[in-house]
This record gives sequence, C-alpha cells and structure tokens, in this order.
Amino acid sequence: MHKGAEIIFRQRDAILDWLSPINFFLRHADISQIREKGTGGWLLEDPVFKKWESGSGSTLWCHGIPGAGKTVLVSMVADHLRAAYKNNQDIGIACIYLNHKEVDQQPPPKLLAGLWRQLVLNRDIGSIAEDLYKQHRQKGTAPSLEEVVNVLSSSLKEFSQVFIIVDAMDEYPEFQQKILLQQLAEIHSNVNLMITSRPSVSPELFSLPNLEKLDIQATADDLREYIDAQIHSSRLSQHVKDLPELQEEICAKIIAAADGM
Repeated sequence: MHKGAEIIFRQRDAILDWLSPINFFLRHADISQIREKGTGGWLLEDPVFKKWESGSGSTLWCHGIPGAGKTVLVSMVADHLRAAYKNNQDIGIACIYLNHKEVDQQPPPKLLAGLWRQLVLNRDIGSIAEDLYKQHRQKGTAPSLEEVVNVLSSSLKEFSQVFIIVDAMDEYPEFQQKILLQQLAEIHSNVNLMITSRPSVSPELFSLPNLEKLDIQATADDLREYIDAQIHSSRLSQHVKDLPELQEEICAKIIAAADGM
C-alpha cells in the first residue's frame, strides 16, 4: 500500500473509533451465528412487513414476549435487506442492539454514531466528521448529541432510502428512549424504522411516522426446525435414529409448552 494511502486509512480508522466506539457489526455477527437456518421466514412474508419494506418513511414496531426470538429475527431482517440491496449503493441498512447490561456504554449519541459507522462502510466518511474529529481531538472531548445527529444526517442524505433497525427498546431507560426515538423520528424522511420491544413499551407515546405494529412470537414451524437441529446435534440423535416417533413426541411436547417462546 502506498504510504499516503496508508496514512489516510489510519486517520479514517481513528475517526471511526473516536466517533463511534460501539461496533454493532460485531454484535450482529455473533447473533447471526446462532440463528437456525430455515427459521423466521414467516416474518419476511408477512403483509405488514412487506408493506414496511416496500414503503418509505414508515415505522414498524414489533412486540414480543421475552424469548420470542426478536433479536434473532432482527439479525435475519438485516441480513435479508443487505442481500436484497447489496448492489444498490443508494440503499443504507444499519442496526442497533440494545442491552440493559450495557446502558452506561450506550448513550444516545454513541448509538446514533453507531448507525453512522455502519452507513459509511466502504464510503467516504465526509468532511463534517473529519472536522468534528479535529475540533475535539486535542481537547480530548466527546461529540455532543447535536453534533452526532448532524454527522448522521449528512450521511443519510447520500441515500435514497435507509433502513434502521433498533432491537430491544424495552431494555433502554425510559428517559433515553424518548431522546433516541425523537432523534430517529425527526432525522430524515427517507428512513424506514423497525423497532422491537416487549409489550410493556407503547409506541403511541412517541411521534413516529406512519406507525404499523406487528406481533412477534415463535411459530410452531420455527420451533420444530430449532428442536430438530438440537436433537441431531446431540446424543439424542442416536436414540431417535431408530425411533422417529420419539422425535415427534419430543417436538410436540416442547412446542405445546413453549407458548410462543
């Protein structure tokens, strides 16, 4: 690599790590690895989801009980969108994975900067981010919420459409929910929002554009795929090999007891 180009890449990495210390690419990769192949297809075929995907400037709020598989479905939706639009540089996709154990490391500015980091992948980070870095670098200070929103907004304008997915809103403190959702709702008209949470969080409390709601629960087909995979990857496989009725009995009883989890 040419020395000048190497310096530019190093500076780019420094700006990315400073402005966006949360790397959601890593979290997404971890979740995608545990997703059972063949599950979740029902969501992509749901008319409400299809309407959201094909529209613009709308919000899809997905409610689900604990253990319903919301986070895994979010990773599936993100992978589906990235595959569908991989050849379209005018479409952006970014995810936020909230975690109650990491609340102190996930203030709204860092979350919004995490979205920006995903959107500038293989793209120019822009002069606004570079100037902001220079302003704060010597002082050792962090960017304000307003400054991060400005950087993110400048990147959003480079796309004809952007899909932003936020997982587990219920795991985020209420006062920060309002800040985050207000910024996402107002940030740009070309953004499609998808948000998941437990039923305890009401989307009507927030001024979200073109709101649609969808219930999330583990379907019998998804549970069967998962249970079958677990059986065949364990010592149980030897027991059900000659007794297929045993595998069916195991599946039936677990599905009946799961109650959508």
